[in-house]
Amino acid sequence: MADAALVLDGSTLKLSGPITLNTAGPLTVQGRSLLARLPPEATLDLSQVTRVDSAGVAMLVEFWRLREGVGGRLEFVSIPAELQPLLQLYDLEAVFGTGASG
Repeated sequence: MADAALVLDGSTLKLSGPITLNTAGPLTVQGRSLLARLPPEATLDLSQVTRVDSAGVAMLVEFWRLREGVGGRLEFVSIPAELQPLLQLYDLEAVFGTGASG
């Protein structure tokens, strides 16, 4: 999984390293387990993410979808600047809380 890591710290999931096609699969499997242990209001900290591609975006959306599916909320914090163009491209700004989508 290269340098990518996903760690649970209280009500915060901390994601680090490259979130790409090579790492998103294993991180998604790990994330499903960790998401189930979060309280209803939780945070996903992206401050240590070094690279994100479309597979990484898909993984983040899956995490959001899983939380919403059980009535929870996942707030994304410290979103890397390089992720912004992908969020705009896929019209996901509202999901990630980075501005009005559309």
